[in-house]
Amino acid sequence: MLGIDLGGSGFRIAIFDAMSGQITNDLVEVKHNELHGPDEVIPRICSVLNQLGWKGPVGLGFPGAVTERKILTAPNIGSEWLESGVIERLEECCGGPITLVNDADAVAIAEINFGTGRGELGTLLTLTLGTGLGTTIHHEGKLIPNLEYGLLPHPTRAGRLEEHVSGRARTAYNLTLNQWAKQFQEGLNHLCQRLNPDRIILYGGIMEHWNELQPLISAPCPIQPATHLGIAGTLGAAFCSLKPSKG
Repeated sequence: MLGIDLGGSGFRIAIFDAMSGQITNDLVEVKHNELHGPDEVIPRICSVLNQLGWKGPVGLGFPGAVTERKILTAPNIGSEWLESGVIERLEECCGGPITLVNDADAVAIAEINFGTGRGELGTLLTLTLGTGLGTTIHHEGKLIPNLEYGLLPHPTRAGRLEEHVSGRARTAYNLTLNQWAKQFQEGLNHLCQRLNPDRIILYGGIMEHWNELQPLISAPCPIQPATHLGIAGTLGAAFCSLKPSKG
């Protein structure tokens, strides 16, 4: 199974064994340049698919709210993606079908099927800390898609929650890890009060500092790092290509 993880800074593509979730080739990562519109990015994706010789179903993790066949929002990558015809253009390249999934939901899908969240039957909150803040809930094993709580107003600071809690916030505000952890804790407290999770999984580039970060944050439930750091979004997207219903 093949997955594409499209984000604000680039995209990743990989092929996985459908039974085990193990990656079967080197992860292909392509960074966006100044131009990250569909007319620039889609040909680059097609070029990688051609190099891999892939013909068949593809899962596409997209940074916005989606249905399986339509992009609804694209807050961090540009509104031109809404009418980009990305599904049709990629299907022409690989033969399809293409299945869309929210990129943060793809991370959670990977972790509940192949990683840290496996077996969780309560409320599982997966936070993807990247260009934005991805927030995904599985309740009793069932995915609640496209939540995007990161776009809601911050409870005590000006702007949206993700502007202060995302991985990008650390660079934007030139924060030390301790300073960022304090801001993250504020957002985490708000989400825990609102969602009452039984377990929290964290994913994203900031997790390379997990050993230092772990003692700086807390929650009323266990907080654990994702198993598939760096590839969970790609793996979850690939898994969605296998069946009509995501979860």
